[in-house]
Amino acid sequence: MMEIKCWDWTSKIPPCQAACPAGTDVTGYVIATAQGRYQDAYQALKDTLPLPAICAYICHHPCESKCVRGRVDEPISIKAVKRFVTDYAASQPQKGAGRVRKADGKKQKVAIIGSGPAGLAAAQNLALRGHDVTVFEALPVAGGMLAVGIPEFVLPRKVLNSEIDAIESLGIKIKTNTRIGKDIGFDELRQQYKAIFIATGKQNSARLNLPGMDAQGVIPALSFLSDANLGKLKKLQGKVAIIGGGNVAMDAARTAVRLGASEVFCACLEKEDQMLAFEWEVERAAAEGVKLFCGRAPQQVVTSNGKVSGLQFADVESIKIDSAGRFNPVVCKGTECTMEADTLIVAIGQSSDLSFLQGVKGLEFNQRGGLVIDPDSLSTGMPGVFAGGDITAPTGTAVEAIAAGKKAAMSIDRFLRGDSNGTGKLEVLVEVSDDNLPKFVERRKRQDMPVMDVSKRKRIFDVVELGLSEKVAVQEASRCLNCPMCGNCIFDRSQMCFKTASRLL
Repeated sequence: MMEIKCWDWTSKIPPCQAACPAGTDVTGYVIATAQGRYQDAYQALKDTLPLPAICAYICHHPCESKCVRGRVDEPISIKAVKRFVTDYAASQPQKGAGRVRKADGKKQKVAIIGSGPAGLAAAQNLALRGHDVTVFEALPVAGGMLAVGIPEFVLPRKVLNSEIDAIESLGIKIKTNTRIGKDIGFDELRQQYKAIFIATGKQNSARLNLPGMDAQGVIPALSFLSDANLGKLKKLQGKVAIIGGGNVAMDAARTAVRLGASEVFCACLEKEDQMLAFEWEVERAAAEGVKLFCGRAPQQVVTSNGKVSGLQFADVESIKIDSAGRFNPVVCKGTECTMEADTLIVAIGQSSDLSFLQGVKGLEFNQRGGLVIDPDSLSTGMPGVFAGGDITAPTGTAVEAIAAGKKAAMSIDRFLRGDSNGTGKLEVLVEVSDDNLPKFVERRKRQDMPVMDVSKRKRIFDVVELGLSEKVAVQEASRCLNCPMCGNCIFDRSQMCFKTASRLL
């Protein structure tokens, strides 16, 4: 029999929260939702997660992979519950802003370069700590890749703009159309601000060196998505080929479908079960008619009169990584084939543009040209200068960038206050073996996020994920075992307190 032990909130967190890069209070908002306390659920989100509504639409929900309920039947649809909570808050504008409590202390000026997820998260947290924050954005709109790199059928602009408005309401200034190194120098920023956070992300598409890549109709994926999101590209004609198998490639393919392409196909080096894109992104692209040619390496762009007319590729025999970390595929001879295409979109990765830091002394760069930082504090070798988000991550997601912004804000705040002490690490809930699962808990089917029917969504940019109804959201949230309530008792009925037992049974 296990020893009865109350949960220690000061040192431990449940597995779902430990799996979240941003440390979101998952059980806090899920249990509040189960009890119908939607505003409390939203506040639990806002207290621990910057940009909660954005995450509700685009987070890759690693928390669900560690959900203890998954060892009973299926994990909680945590992201879907989060979406319900944030949609509810949006319908209650008089309550949706949540508590705004600025910390005591001397106000200092902080500059943030980039208004993507890392930059916005850092700005919000620094403003709540009482600092004067200015965000510099090179694009004509705030949001960085959130605004120009993610299609509206994934992240609606009204959701993004609402989050940005809430951040600006804290007194944060966002200066768009302002490029560091051109409109204002980096050294000038250092003179005007006590601390700087570099969060420019990866805004450049990697180039593929193939014959014919200079032909008309070859478009970098990020440029294609940006033009589509900003309304510069309204229609596509003919067949579209995409090189790449990551999430950006899937976004580009699904956008091309909606812009009217007669046929869209993706060619990638990896086999289908090894693709870099999230599984659900691949499934949705395939459902919308995107053809996948996996295990294929592009050989050359076929051209006619200087324009793209097709793409030649061959079967991949093996993939080697060269000394610079680049993919170097070995192809099977005699397997070459050509697919017709009128447009070619290249989505083989992204890189950061750090040209504005050229000649700046005190910063260290790695072999790939990225900034070298301390992984715990995100500080660079230059005092008062920090960096994080996609700019320092090999492959990053939005929630990981948000987590970096949150971490940077804490480090910058400590730097400005002369406190170099760390925050310590949180301990994770004890591992659960299959021998002590709560078998007495009633098995209940998971409620997945409903999506728009394929026949309706293929030519429109309306959001595909429809969200849960209130009834379903409460039902799904009530499947949560509430691990933090009583650390051990959920695994042994004899040790369970009455409050927990009555809720689960």
